[in-house]
Amino acid sequence: MGGFRYGVGDVAVDSLVKDSVKEPVKERPIPRPVPALSAVALVALLLVGCTGPEPATDPGTTAEAAPSPSVSAAESSPAPSPTPVVVAPERPAAMDDDGYEGAEAAAVYFLSLDDYIMKTGDTTEWEAMSHPECSTCSKRLEQAQHIAQNGDTFTGGEMSANILHTYEQDEATGIWPLDIKVSVEPVVITDQAGDQVFADDAVEAEQRFEVLRQRDQWVIVNIVGSQHIDGDDA
Repeated sequence: MGGFRYGVGDVAVDSLVKDSVKEPVKERPIPRPVPALSAVALVALLLVGCTGPEPATDPGTTAEAAPSPSVSAAESSPAPSPTPVVVAPERPAAMDDDGYEGAEAAAVYFLSLDDYIMKTGDTTEWEAMSHPECSTCSKRLEQAQHIAQNGDTFTGGEMSANILHTYEQDEATGIWPLDIKVSVEPVVITDQAGDQVFADDAVEAEQRFEVLRQRDQWVIVNIVGSQHIDGDDA
């Protein structure tokens, strides 16, 4: 997969919020986990046939030997693996709020959509929440579409999010800036032949989300921040 690079917020673009961000209106150190999406797998059953014993022949008789019973053994082969079931994340009710709580819920929900679009190719909700100015949003959309077009399989990538700071709404733009710590599980991408075409370790990143309420809909305007491998120093 030439040029493919997995990551969260790996494209930095100019912020629409002034550099002089106001003091945080609150801090939320309590982790807000994004529901992990799980794949349902079934164990393949092997069917093994039995071979019957040879019939005993009386050595004192000249009777015609009975024919040996036919041997029937089912060919041992694994059952085909079922298609993994990927459930769409549930939209939180808090997104109906038009204040900072709605902005927080929208950012966390958007993160929960990431591995879903990679695994299913269903990008409808992602596109609806992506502002045209969000280059990171469009990059992730392109990657999801690339995986779907190639028929590749995306495994892993479940996210959890911890909101670190929520800042005052920017008066000029109406944007709510949020600082979020994002943790991503390891990722493996395989092609239709089952060959691995991409893999990445667990990732942690601290990112600035810029969230805007427009026409009663939350959209992600921008995602910027640093990214590092789990275990490295920030």
